[in-house]
Amino acid sequence: MSTLEANGPSPMVNAATGSDPTIVQRPETGPSNIPIPPVAPNYVNITDVFAKEAQKIRPGELAMLETFELVNAINALEIMDLKMDTGLLDMLSRDKEFDTKANRAARKVLWVMDELFAMEMSWHTGGALSQTVFTCLYIEQALKNFNGCVSSAHFGDESNDVPLSSDEDLESVFVHVVLREFVLGIIKTCDLSRRRLQCNEIMEDEDIVTQTYSLDLMQFVPVSKICSGLTEAINKMKRLKTESERQHVHDQETEDLLGCIDGFIVRLELRILSLKALDLADDAPEKQIELLAGTGDLIPTVVSTHSLAEPLPVAFSIAIQGRLECGMPPRPKVEMSFGDAIATLERLINGTRDVLRIHDYGSLGDITTYFEEFAMRRPTELPYVRCQLFKRFFVHRKIFGKFPMRDAVIADITDLCCPSPALFAIDESHPCRQALDLFLTRAEVCFENLFSVMCHNRARLRQRLCGAILDWDSLQVDSEHLESSVEMLQFSPLLPTVQKSSEEGMRALPLSSWVYFRKLQIMIWIVFMGFELDIYRLEEWPLMLWYGDYILGVADSHVARIETILEITAGMQHDSTTHSTKSRKSKKSKGATSISVTPASGALPPSQESIIRTRMWLAGLRSQIGVYKELCHGYMCFMAALVLAGCVRSFTASPVDPSKKDYTTPELLYKLRLKPFSTIGVPEIPSFETYQRLSDLRDWQIDSLLDNAQITVNRARNMANVWSKLKPEQQINANLVQESSAKIRRSLTRSCVGTNVAISVLRQMKLEPRSFGEENKLKLSVLHDNFHPFFPVLSVSMKQ
Repeated sequence: MSTLEANGPSPMVNAATGSDPTIVQRPETGPSNIPIPPVAPNYVNITDVFAKEAQKIRPGELAMLETFELVNAINALEIMDLKMDTGLLDMLSRDKEFDTKANRAARKVLWVMDELFAMEMSWHTGGALSQTVFTCLYIEQALKNFNGCVSSAHFGDESNDVPLSSDEDLESVFVHVVLREFVLGIIKTCDLSRRRLQCNEIMEDEDIVTQTYSLDLMQFVPVSKICSGLTEAINKMKRLKTESERQHVHDQETEDLLGCIDGFIVRLELRILSLKALDLADDAPEKQIELLAGTGDLIPTVVSTHSLAEPLPVAFSIAIQGRLECGMPPRPKVEMSFGDAIATLERLINGTRDVLRIHDYGSLGDITTYFEEFAMRRPTELPYVRCQLFKRFFVHRKIFGKFPMRDAVIADITDLCCPSPALFAIDESHPCRQALDLFLTRAEVCFENLFSVMCHNRARLRQRLCGAILDWDSLQVDSEHLESSVEMLQFSPLLPTVQKSSEEGMRALPLSSWVYFRKLQIMIWIVFMGFELDIYRLEEWPLMLWYGDYILGVADSHVARIETILEITAGMQHDSTTHSTKSRKSKKSKGATSISVTPASGALPPSQESIIRTRMWLAGLRSQIGVYKELCHGYMCFMAALVLAGCVRSFTASPVDPSKKDYTTPELLYKLRLKPFSTIGVPEIPSFETYQRLSDLRDWQIDSLLDNAQITVNRARNMANVWSKLKPEQQINANLVQESSAKIRRSLTRSCVGTNVAISVLRQMKLEPRSFGEENKLKLSVLHDNFHPFFPVLSVSMKQ
């Protein structure tokens, strides 16, 4: 050991400064508040002096200057602590004793390949490369030797001696041909996946870690070059298998060898298909779907040959982290069982194949339904699949690279509200043309952001929606201001209402109606995702179910209004058509001259096809909102019964601890829980007094609440069945939306069944009203699996 000599080596002297801990001080030559400045380099070996003085320090003592402050300890290093020094791992490890160029038996090579595959799947589920793929010594050696040429990526040592494989030495072939090509395939697969994962919808260090620690993952090596090497290895294994079969030896060793060769072949073939599918990720979906289907067909053979693998754990080491350009402390290896890795691969394949079918759509309503079902999936789709969805949907800021976002906004407004076709066809000279363009520009941003956030992980999705709702609320203000102008009223003429007593008619107001619907949809997602993510405590369930029921009621009324306006418009169009037909017949029979009155351009009615399409979509929306509302109401009654029975604390009750009364009053908690909606103009948050009045349970009995819960839950289940029996011509699309809607309906039905079971169990217990805090023998647990994410089932059982 050598160091800079400053005023000569000075011995350290122990000086106790108290009982916690002992501090060793070094004598200073200058003022205590002035650190000793460095001097010109004059290296002196102080190893012996340092070792002698170090023996005088007991464990727990700190060698320090007088100027050393406690804050300096934050950046201090603790010598010989593995958690503080990644380089120490490299010194203490024995992985250098492992020879990567040594020959290995077929069964051990097979295990290394499967372990590497499991590490790759671990990376896709969130582990860093340093904790997964880069823990393999074969990967490290190949990347260490790689200089831009594929042939340089071998398992030789620092002397760059290229290990040569001999056809007569099978173990050499297994390592330097089969394993080497497989390792290069893994590296290139990670490179392609990593480049696909670099988008704003994937959160770095939250969904997946794409850091490579300055290692070159063969970015500029063409996929065809890697696939060529894999194909050569496959051909060599097939020749070897043919030669072994010709020998007609049927002992166990030969059978195992043939099984391992089959395992090598299928794993190399799977790697080729994976590389080609990743390389064609931006091309036509048909070819990629074909490649993914072929990959899935190989999985059973991979699973069947895994039992032949013999572990070789020394081929992996976390000490490699000490040799990476990483400032983080060493972390343990993220391990995944082979069975879990296969399940992850199947999720990856199925999710990607499903995303590629998004091109088969009927309208933006279909896409919204698909995105909603996609985001609800459990387990959540892998980051690669979510990124693939976004990149497939948005290509060069266009839907599928073909339709501008403005066209998508106009199409969505048309599908929901069926406005006059002249609304978006006004010429440049129209007084409102500039204001309409400004509105559509803002709507484009909000609409694109809505689909973008749906590709995030579930927790991040709710957070982003809470921010997006403010943009939609501001957009609603703009739309109302635009449609209130005199020039725009011609596109929303006064329509006669069904009630004769009503003096004033209704206006369609398609722009603000569309914005308001999308805003309510986001509010519904935010409220009910809180149940999915376990954000609410059980005592908050009654409150959020009540508010969710309120928002669903507003949404149902709004969709009903749009539906009413649509039927009035359709009726007027039918009457106009009938009147025109009668006029033509009268003209022919009497020879009279008839004068037809042509409506103003803004009052031109929509086409019959548009009316039918909107009617179909609104019918589906009314069904979905109705099921949500009935099920939500059933949950409210069920939770009210638990509150009345003293199993759940009433939200409006005072805090249990009187000392917390000043900052945990029910009203403050009410405002805190509904804070995401506090800045929303419409619909306004009901006052706490309103909630307190409507949630009063003094006039209710437990049995009556359970009866109401069972009735509404059964009604929700019946509505879901009616929803599922809609004829194909009553739905928007025959494939995409039907499958997505069917998944939502099935999960809703399971939530209805599970809640009915919980209601029956609670009814059999014959509970009596009591205050919270008294002896409670019930155990409540929230079940999420197999149920609708918005409506997890509350399981009720007796405490043991």
